[in-house]
Amino acid sequence: MQKEDIYKDEFIKKLLNEVELEEPSADFTKHVMDDVMQDWLTNSVSVKKRMPIKRLLILIAFILLIVIILLGTDVHSIVASWEHPLIKQLNAILIQPIHDLLTGAVDRVVSLPAIVYIIMIAGSSLVLFDNLVKKMLHQS
Repeated sequence: MQKEDIYKDEFIKKLLNEVELEEPSADFTKHVMDDVMQDWLTNSVSVKKRMPIKRLLILIAFILLIVIILLGTDVHSIVASWEHPLIKQLNAILIQPIHDLLTGAVDRVVSLPAIVYIIMIAGSSLVLFDNLVKKMLHQS
């Protein structure tokens, strides 16, 4: 297929036939790559580190402790017995919904079949075993 066949309009054919292709300079690629490298050096990419596992475990333990305290001490019933209007509003807006949400979540977790807990423990054990093996292989 010839170059002119793809252009149907005579005006476009005429314009494209009159245009001469320019040759880039011999060091064009070098200049472009130098510009790319300068841009890369000035705008370096930073990678954020993941949260250390100890800090993550402490955070999970802290949240679990708060949940146990909220469920175990039944803060809702203690606060509901107070007669101050601000405390009653706080109870109705914040504490009661949290209490209902947590008791519902605990009820759903308790009602799960035993196989779910077995799978969770097995999966966690495999991950732990894999991490131990990786550490042992990297040390030797």
